[in-house]
Amino acid sequence: MLLKVILFIVVYSLHCTYAAAAKIDVPIKYPGPTKNSSIEDDVPEACWNLTYCTIKPKNYPEEKFNFMFKDYKPLAQPSLVTITFDNRQGDPTEEDDCDSEVTFEPLYKVREKREDPWQTVVQAPGVDYVQRVRLERCKKPDAPCFNVFSENSAYVTFCKQKYNKWEVLVENGEMGTKPIQVQLPVCCTCNYKPIDMS
Repeated sequence: MLLKVILFIVVYSLHCTYAAAAKIDVPIKYPGPTKNSSIEDDVPEACWNLTYCTIKPKNYPEEKFNFMFKDYKPLAQPSLVTITFDNRQGDPTEEDDCDSEVTFEPLYKVREKREDPWQTVVQAPGVDYVQRVRLERCKKPDAPCFNVFSENSAYVTFCKQKYNKWEVLVENGEMGTKPIQVQLPVCCTCNYKPIDMS
């Protein structure tokens, strides 16, 4: 009798499992969007892995900013907040082999960290207010540099992107603005570290 009860329970549980598995013909519906559409809609793909974007998004509210600032006197441009260069040594005329690209561009989107949400930078060219910054980006971060000193095998050299903090004016709500601080690339430096011989 006990064997019949156990057999009945096993058969019943297998039947319920099969019946439940057979009902999964319908695609699973997730609540809400399954992709971050705000990034794709607001920020060009070339900027996704950066903390700033100099490419004007399709839906950038330039006319709104022109209207907001039409009666304002000239406003402050982006300002450098901190300079964080270490003690630099060597002859400034020496080539360090760290190629960089220098541009002067308006900012359209910024964020403090890559995980943070994007914020829209105020640009109102219709009333002569454009927040343009000097950016210097390493062409080949981590590439070897000061190659003339390569005979010394006790050290390894590498190019490194350096950042400074800038204050820019961003959109805050429907018709407001606020200043925020963001890290922007300002130079490409040659660094060295001892090679671990152990």
